[in-house]
Amino acid sequence: MKRITLITLVVVFIFTTAWSGQDPIDKIPIRNLPFNGGGFDVQCKGGDFRQLSGNGRIYRPPSVDLIGEIDTIGTTWYDVQHNGTAGRMVKYDNLGWIHACWMNGLESGATNRHVYYNVHQPTTGWQWGDIGTPVESATRGGYCCLDVNDASYPHIAFHVVVGAVTRTAVAVDLFPGIGAFNFWTIPNVNNRDIIWPRVTLDIQNRTHLISTEDDGTEASSPLWYCRGLYDSNTMEFIDPIQFDVTETIAADINASRHSDRVAFVYTHPHPTLEGDTTQYNNDLYLVVSEDGVTWDFEHPQNITGFLQPDTTLLPDTIAAMMDTLRAYTDASILFDENDMIHVAFTTLYYDGINRLISTNNSLIWHWSEELGWEPSLIADGWWGGVPFECGAWQRFVQRPCLAIDTTSGDLFCTYQHY
Repeated sequence: MKRITLITLVVVFIFTTAWSGQDPIDKIPIRNLPFNGGGFDVQCKGGDFRQLSGNGRIYRPPSVDLIGEIDTIGTTWYDVQHNGTAGRMVKYDNLGWIHACWMNGLESGATNRHVYYNVHQPTTGWQWGDIGTPVESATRGGYCCLDVNDASYPHIAFHVVVGAVTRTAVAVDLFPGIGAFNFWTIPNVNNRDIIWPRVTLDIQNRTHLISTEDDGTEASSPLWYCRGLYDSNTMEFIDPIQFDVTETIAADINASRHSDRVAFVYTHPHPTLEGDTTQYNNDLYLVVSEDGVTWDFEHPQNITGFLQPDTTLLPDTIAAMMDTLRAYTDASILFDENDMIHVAFTTLYYDGINRLISTNNSLIWHWSEELGWEPSLIADGWWGGVPFECGAWQRFVQRPCLAIDTTSGDLFCTYQHY
């Protein structure tokens, strides 16, 4: 058994219930926001754009220490690559190659976009310099993530427009490192837009996908699971399976490197006191397959278990609120070297009695299969007095992504901080 240590930029030890007594935060009434990126196109503002100093290199505030080196591997007009969970866009494989994919907006109007890829080999560097190479030439490929098998074949998941339908697709290089990709879309399900995929490969080389449907309605969005098998430049998929609904784009999936276990997490919405659903009143659910084939979708594990408001405790408003944290729109799941599951996820403030949420505030937490839901804080975005909003689907700290040092067993979590 390897000792597992979680390493992050911020380490704070405090119990969940203490957050109700922290300094005041900025709050706004609950308002549901539409999904972006399905039928909605991001439009950049017109006018002149200023070239960043240092030839476009990443700006480093004086108080921030850089870790490692920064390479430019490509460009894009899409600064927001994902509206929720980012999945894995970079993978270090068994040969020491670094694989990366991204959504490349080729012009400021953001109407012309494609999935791009680059790979770094220890002896030759980045295969396509600081530009990358396109993965597809279809219509509006984007919102990508990847995994890589033991033979260094990248499997890149994204969505693409096929006729009048937007569908999840997977692209695989013909040979590692040459950039000759073929892609396949999952089977069509009654012309439904099953998009925003997350992908993982198990030790049997099976491709597992979790996608969220953009159904164009105000109702909760269906969640879909699909599995494929790549062999001899052919990908065969099973029919997609709808297993639940969600109000966010938070699902993530991962496979063990030591067994047939595969697991995914997603946010499940609960009704408000008024009987409707909102993108803010969520628990985080976990589903595990021990063999990578058999799934019990009907009995997910609720790993947060937030207590809903209790009106019988009124007029004591504070008591009636019950828990005032909720899982929001991103999570990351990972198996460690002991074959145990770890999850990092974002929470926000939620007051179901007064129908209020935090404007920007958020916290990132760590959950482990071994220890369960014990307070383990990764990042703190809990302060008030800020005269702006981060934007739709954005919070002060968000987009956690877990990784592991397979030698030491140390866990690492990167995240975005406004």
